[in-house]
Amino acid sequence: MSGVSRPIVPVVQGYLRSVLAEVNKITNPATGQALQIPNFSDLYQAAERLDAVDDPASYMMLINALLGRANSVGFDAPAANYQVSFPTDHHLHGTMGLEWYWTGCHLNVIDAEGRPGRVSILLSMQKTRAVGVAAQHAAGWTDLDATIACNLVTVTVDMGPGQRKIVRRTPNLQWPAKGGAVDFSRPGDDRFHYSCGPDSLTGTLDVLPLTVKVRDGGNITIDIELTHGSNVARDTAFFLQGVPKQGSITGGGTGVTPVPTPGIYYSWPQLQVSGSLMVEGVNYTILSGTGWIDHQLMMTSLDNPDGKAHPVPFVEDPTPYNGWVWQFYNLENGQAFTGAGFVLGEMIDNPKMTYGYFLNPANGGWEAIFINGNMDLLYPNAFPSRVGKSSPQVDIPVVRAYSGVENIFTGKPLSGVATPWHSDGTFNGMNGALGAEFPADFTDLSGQYANGLGYLETIGFEPVAMFRQYALDKLKQ
Repeated sequence: MSGVSRPIVPVVQGYLRSVLAEVNKITNPATGQALQIPNFSDLYQAAERLDAVDDPASYMMLINALLGRANSVGFDAPAANYQVSFPTDHHLHGTMGLEWYWTGCHLNVIDAEGRPGRVSILLSMQKTRAVGVAAQHAAGWTDLDATIACNLVTVTVDMGPGQRKIVRRTPNLQWPAKGGAVDFSRPGDDRFHYSCGPDSLTGTLDVLPLTVKVRDGGNITIDIELTHGSNVARDTAFFLQGVPKQGSITGGGTGVTPVPTPGIYYSWPQLQVSGSLMVEGVNYTILSGTGWIDHQLMMTSLDNPDGKAHPVPFVEDPTPYNGWVWQFYNLENGQAFTGAGFVLGEMIDNPKMTYGYFLNPANGGWEAIFINGNMDLLYPNAFPSRVGKSSPQVDIPVVRAYSGVENIFTGKPLSGVATPWHSDGTFNGMNGALGAEFPADFTDLSGQYANGLGYLETIGFEPVAMFRQYALDKLKQ
C-alpha cells in the first residue's frame, strides 16, 4: 500500500523525547545520575531535517541504530511467556519492532544457451517501526505509516572458474508516511502476504508454497516458489527456535527469544525451489534447488535478563550494536543444522557456537535437537564498509570450521568446514552498516553426517566506532 507523504518531524521528535525520558529513568551506577543517550542532541537535530532530506527513511534508520537498546521503546513486544500461535504469528506484527522473512536458496540452473551452472539467492525482507505505538496513535498514523521496510537481495552466479559474480539489488527502502509502498497481511486475512515496493512474498495461511517476486529493472528479476519437501507436511514443515523447551530432547525451542532481544523465531529447512530468474540481462531456468526460510522478530530492550542492573545500556554495552555469526546447512541426506555465535563489542575469530539446532525429519515434521560447539572464522578478507564506495575497510572471515559440535541426542560430534561460492558476499543493511551473506558448500569431516549447502552470515564486524562516526556524519549532511 502506497502512503501519502506528510510532515513527520513533530511526530518523530516527540517520540525521541519520550525515548529519552525512559532512558533517564535508569540510573548510571558509576555516576549516580540519570542515564543519557549518547549524541542525543545530534539525533534530535537530525530529526528536524526529516521533512527536507531526499531520503528520510535512510535518515530515520540511522537515528534508530544510534538509539541502541532504546530503539524499541514504546513498541509492543512479546513477553517471556508469549505463546506462538499459527497462522497468526506467520503474519508480520505491525505494532512490534525489527522483523524479517529471510530466504536463502541454492539452485542448479541452465542459462539461455543451455549451459549448466549454479545460482544462489539471498533475500531478507525486513521491517521496523519509526516511532512507538502511542506516538503513532497520537499522530493519527496507521501501522503502515509507522513502518519502514526494505528488501535486501544478493544473487551469486557460479557458471564455473572465471565466471563467478555477486549482483546486489538496487536499494529498496520504503516508508509509507513519506510516500513509500509497503503492505503486509494481518490475522484474519485468507493468505500470507508481504510487499516492499515492487517486491513481494505471497503464500497460503501456512505460508508454503511461498511465491517470491523481485523486480529490479534490468538488474534482477526473480520468480520462484518454495515449498516443503516430501518428508514433511506443509503445516509442520517449520520448527520453533528460540529458548529450548524444558524436558524435551528433540522438541526444539519455544519459538520465543528473551530480553534483551525479545522476539519470535522459527524456520523452514530443506525446502524445494522452482522457477526462473534474470540476472544482469541473462535468463536462468531452475532445474532443481533447495532453500531455507527464517521468520524472526528481534527487538531490543532496556531490560536485562532476570531484572539485573548490568550490563548498563550505553555504558557497559557497546553501542550502537552487537554482532553475531550465523549459519544454516541443508545436508544431502535430508538432515539440516543451524547455529550462531554472539559477541559483545568487537568481533573475534573463534566465537563459540553457543546456540543451534540439529534437525532430523520425523513424523511429517522435524526433530530439533539443541547443539553447541566450537567454531573458527578463517581467512579474513578486507571489504569496503560502504559497498561500491571508497571507504574504510572491514575484515570479514570468509571460511568457517566446526569441531566438537555436540548432538546430545545421537552422541556423535559434528565437525566440518564451510567454503564460500564467491569471494564477496557483502552488502549494506537498512542503516548502512556492513553485513555479509556468503553461500557456501559444507564438507562433513566427521564421517557421521553428510555434505551440504548453506549460508554464512556475519553481522557486526564493522568496528562500532567506525559505524557510529559514519552515522553521525551522515546525519549532519
